Amino acid sequence: MQDDPRAEEQPLSEQAAGLRASPWMHSCRHPSCVWAAAIEDCTVLIRTGAAVKTCSIELHRATSVEPQRATGRRARAFRQIMIAVFTPLVARFAVICLLLALAVPMHSRAATSKADPGKTSDQPDDKADNKSDEGAVKSGKKKDPQPPTTSEASAEDKPDDRCDAGKQLVNFELRHRLCEAGLTLAVTETSEILGNLAGGLRQGARYEGVTDANLKIDLRPSFHVRGEIFARAYQIHGRGLSADNIGNLHLASSIEASRTTRLNELWYEQHFDNWRLRIGQLTIGTEFHNPDSARLFINSTFGWPTQPALDLPSGGPGYPLATPAVRVRVDPQEGVTLFLALFNGDPTGAGVGGSQLRDASGTAFRTSDGAWLIGEIRYNPDDSDKNGAYRFGGWWNSERFRDLRFDQNGVSLASPASNGKPFLHDGDPSFYVNVDQPLVVNDADHTRLSVFARAGFAPGDRNLVDFYADGGMTYKGPFGRADDQAGIAVGYAKIGSAARGFDADIARLTGQFHPIRSGEAVLELTYRFQLTNWWQVQPDFQYVFNIGGGIVNPNAPGKRVADAPVLGLRTTITF
Repeated sequence: MQDDPRAEEQPLSEQAAGLRASPWMHSCRHPSCVWAAAIEDCTVLIRTGAAVKTCSIELHRATSVEPQRATGRRARAFRQIMIAVFTPLVARFAVICLLLALAVPMHSRAATSKADPGKTSDQPDDKADNKSDEGAVKSGKKKDPQPPTTSEASAEDKPDDRCDAGKQLVNFELRHRLCEAGLTLAVTETSEILGNLAGGLRQGARYEGVTDANLKIDLRPSFHVRGEIFARAYQIHGRGLSADNIGNLHLASSIEASRTTRLNELWYEQHFDNWRLRIGQLTIGTEFHNPDSARLFINSTFGWPTQPALDLPSGGPGYPLATPAVRVRVDPQEGVTLFLALFNGDPTGAGVGGSQLRDASGTAFRTSDGAWLIGEIRYNPDDSDKNGAYRFGGWWNSERFRDLRFDQNGVSLASPASNGKPFLHDGDPSFYVNVDQPLVVNDADHTRLSVFARAGFAPGDRNLVDFYADGGMTYKGPFGRADDQAGIAVGYAKIGSAARGFDADIARLTGQFHPIRSGEAVLELTYRFQLTNWWQVQPDFQYVFNIGGGIVNPNAPGKRVADAPVLGLRTTITF
């Protein structure tokens, strides 16, 4: 569950967080829930007869926005887009120019060295790895760059091409020699502009970005130990469009998070004959519930899905959070892989305010918040990316979860007869299935057409989302550009039965307009240009349907939040 980066700035959300009797409090820390939570808790205040005047003032503050003409709104939205586009880029433009000035001669030298190794005196003796990488590029099998939320693959999963000078903007001799010794450093800057000219809570644009720095130390070259150490840190900047403008469940960006500099992963992995043990601070990464084809898309739900992001405490160990864990991977036979991991149950622990801000540095290393156990079996015939990958998994969280409708006596929490104390459920199970299937793979023209689909299920009495599904299609190599990718995807999250029942109770008992939420869907179309081996540019379009499942618009009482079209542009540079 992603938290609202602005939660600390919103008096309504703070007032809502103080009402522990509300069934929203363990789940409605998501930006799309801020207004709903405030309105629901205000209803509870009126029901109990406490602070009615204060509540009306807060509601008036939230809803008494003077109507504006459509032309004025669009003009202001256009100005916001221009400001969001140019203001944050001024300082970064100077930095990028400096990096380019320093990198171009070194990059050209590295490219010349690869093209004619006999003409350079400092060419490494071992040329086999570089030649194999060049062959991979020529055959169109070069590994696609990963988004910033993914974990680095193990050294034995596939050849490590991070020593290839052509895949990084900044190259120098020391970096290459360290890489050959097993120490590789990768720095990626992902920046984007996203905006909605219609729909949502308000219109406008937002800039956001993340600098992803990760270090991997392979112990085999220098110490002859089949193990590796990995560390990752993020510098997150900008503001999220979903939190500020839209209020949707499926966050518009996979990098949207609270602004901070934080540690993410820090672990050691030991390799044995046919199994591996990883221990340290881990994130869910790409190992669980994440088909390869879905990584192309910008919306967060196609990475760490909306269902666990909303249902698990603090959203679970998905971007940008990590937590202490132990993971075991077993490869019993070709094509079959088993994963089992035990995580701390809540990455940031219980508390008031945004969960990401409760551990803003990522160094809390919490171990006393229950347990989250997750397992997955993956089948990939012949261990080939030309065949499909099929996953089945499930998890169980040991913490206690509040019922979203009934109190300890079985009375609706919306009723005046309720004691205001939600019934507590022991644990929270869930299971999921994934399919990632190539339909056409043509090595001759470097094209690949793939489809993916996922579904997840959870109990509806204690989870805001009890069913989730997504699916999509990606095409690699359109228009004769071997490394470009295009894709279309759809995601849907269904509001749980208890939350819908609570909505119905509120509407019945108060007689006021209070829609019963159903579910939210998102459509995304995207195209990623691979301009160089180290630079990607990705225009994107999204359309969000039934925002928040159908929540009340605080700026237009008596109406739901309107659907929102979203336009965006992302750029990714690997230094």
